[in-house]
Amino acid sequence: MNTETHSSGGTGAVGRDEAARLLTDAEGRAPVSSERDARVYAVFAAAIALVMGVGTISLMATSWALIPYLLALFALIWWQRRSVGASPRGSGRTYVWGVVGSGVMIFVVIIGLNVLRTTVGLPNWGYVVGGLLVAVPGLVAAVLIARRSVR
Repeated sequence: MNTETHSSGGTGAVGRDEAARLLTDAEGRAPVSSERDARVYAVFAAAIALVMGVGTISLMATSWALIPYLLALFALIWWQRRSVGASPRGSGRTYVWGVVGSGVMIFVVIIGLNVLRTTVGLPNWGYVVGGLLVAVPGLVAAVLIARRSVR
């Protein structure tokens, strides 16, 4: 472990900027190049969540919706990879938890909507609510990524 003193003048508290620089040096990664990268990453996380929600409900209505659903996912991933220079620190983990949460909600919503549809009937707004429930974890992740970039 490196015990030499840094530009803070001793072994006391390190300022926020110095700590960020030291962390970047230690991890060997470049810092986020711009606030734009963080905004694009947050928009991407929200868009993926919404596509997952709409896709889930579309696939319940008709099986031919699988191809447009997969094309939309691949197009969004391609756009994000080409648009972001460097992902904001910690946003990858937050994004994965959002997608996993939305993935779990797909199963919950499909089971719930199928049970409701076969037992008591399901109005059209029930499908909209189901799609929003699928999207919520990813949308929360997008908000967290956007807020983290503002700091």
